[in-house]
Amino acid sequence: MNPINYHNPIKTDDGLILSIDNVVLDVYISAPKARDVLMELMDKLPIQYAVEVVHWNSFRPGAFREQFSIRHQDGTSFWLGAVLNGRKPEWGRVRIDFNPNKVAGHAVFVKLLSFLVLHTRPMHRTIKRYDLAVDIPVKRFDVFLVKDSRAYIERRHGQEWTQYLGAQSSHPGRVKLYNKTVEAKLDYPLTRLEITIDPTTSFDDLPWPAVYYLHTLQMNMDDFKATETERFILNAILQGCGSLNQLGRKTREKVQSLMTRYVSYIELSSGDYNKIMNQLYGYTRGTVVTTPTESDKPPAPPEPPVPDWVREIENEELSM
Repeated sequence: MNPINYHNPIKTDDGLILSIDNVVLDVYISAPKARDVLMELMDKLPIQYAVEVVHWNSFRPGAFREQFSIRHQDGTSFWLGAVLNGRKPEWGRVRIDFNPNKVAGHAVFVKLLSFLVLHTRPMHRTIKRYDLAVDIPVKRFDVFLVKDSRAYIERRHGQEWTQYLGAQSSHPGRVKLYNKTVEAKLDYPLTRLEITIDPTTSFDDLPWPAVYYLHTLQMNMDDFKATETERFILNAILQGCGSLNQLGRKTREKVQSLMTRYVSYIELSSGDYNKIMNQLYGYTRGTVVTTPTESDKPPAPPEPPVPDWVREIENEELSM
């Protein structure tokens, strides 16, 4: 299986991989001519590039009137909306919603982002929210999310186990912990933690969840066995349900060994957070993506077949 694609990943000291997995960027194009050029550009994209552009309209208040889905040949896509509906339509408002890990290397995305940056002022570019992905190289059933004051939802189906904290839609503070191995059809263990963040939030005020994982590889090397019951007890204690003192001596010693030797919490350092923020605001400056790695150019048309009479003449000339 193909490994996960990352755009500018950050590897932590703990061996985790951080990446920006979604960005919602709002801009305001003040020049009417530039707005018209953007619409013309959208019309020409499927002609100039090997992309599928689906266009539809929405007149719902608070929605964007002109909506576009741009899909690449590899199946990845991003969305663009223009003209915000309201009492008075905001003709210059444009929003682009994209996953850098999937589309940042595509020429079409680079072209559109560059256009938006070129035709807007810096104060008219605002990142509304973004998703931070934390990839943990362990099996999903060895990673646990601790409940807090946010709404909690859990879904299980076979190897899929997804836990949520926060509002159900993409609001800041939303947390999702799921099996990336199953979702991306990987042949190696990978669990992903996704957090939706308001970029104006300071590091100290991040809605960071309590998530821990077991070092099962080290447990195997140490020949340390933990039953499902002992794992359940460990999770219950870390969730705040009971304490070690309530356990019998043998179970208490076993669970305590698990907690002290084989449990790690997922933490974000201020240094790594600054790297994420510098990368994030690079999209408002147009400096994150420079040279696309995917040209998105349509394949060259096949050469027309050579007529038989031309072949006969060529053969006669060769035989002379």
